[in-house]
Amino acid sequence: MPSLAGENDMTADSVADVLRGRKIFDLGVELFPGMPHVPTHSPFVYQMVREHGDLMYGEGVSAAVDIFGMSCHTGTHLDGLGHFAKNLCLHGGQPAAEGQSKTAGLSTLGIQRVAPWVARGLLLDIPAAQGREILEPTQVIGPRDLEQAAKKAGVTVRPGDVVLIRTGWMRLWPDQRKYYSVQTGQPGIDVEAARWLTEQGAACLGSDNFAVEVTPTANNAHPVHIHCLVEKGVHLLEVANLEALSRSEIYAFSLIMVPMKIRGGTASPIRPLAVV
Repeated sequence: MPSLAGENDMTADSVADVLRGRKIFDLGVELFPGMPHVPTHSPFVYQMVREHGDLMYGEGVSAAVDIFGMSCHTGTHLDGLGHFAKNLCLHGGQPAAEGQSKTAGLSTLGIQRVAPWVARGLLLDIPAAQGREILEPTQVIGPRDLEQAAKKAGVTVRPGDVVLIRTGWMRLWPDQRKYYSVQTGQPGIDVEAARWLTEQGAACLGSDNFAVEVTPTANNAHPVHIHCLVEKGVHLLEVANLEALSRSEIYAFSLIMVPMKIRGGTASPIRPLAVV
């Protein structure tokens, strides 16, 4: 689970000391109008509501102000445990109807309850392990594929790890029609692969696609989401940019993820940092 040293324990100087001499990989994507998004989720919208010159302060000073709007599941984001339900029950067996409202969100499983996450991250680079640049649309990643990638990387999944699974699909970003369409879908893991990872204690699974799991799923049932979020309490990190890690052949690192404190939120936009 996420680890947090304690409120206000880390100062800017102490953080700088920890990171000095290390390389940082930014795994987040830029947010901009027209960026790829799941059709059932809201797109990213932006407007500068006050340009320089619209309002002048003293001595020639001006300030620009802007606004943006988006689904909590647009761009690089961390799914909260309340994002999915099975038979209208959330993680822990809580009836969804007892802990949700359209104005207040999720009363017990809101994303604001997820502490800043500092953990060991692992990259399982599936295309590299298979000698290719990118997986095929709707290509299924099973347990054997994960084992092969872990062996090539020389890593072993341990309890508490955040496991990031590369499909190579970020190479198609930001072309919406190539990156995702209902007709073509995306490659990703199946539920057997998810079980293989959670059985080894993985605390969070992530990928460079929209759902971590292969899409579309049979009957649109999202079995990986149900297994991870509802049954196991394992978070999902989606739309992570893993290309720089892959090019550098970095397979183990410290991962820092800080969700926004969106009260009642089902997810949070996030900017994950891999520190080597």
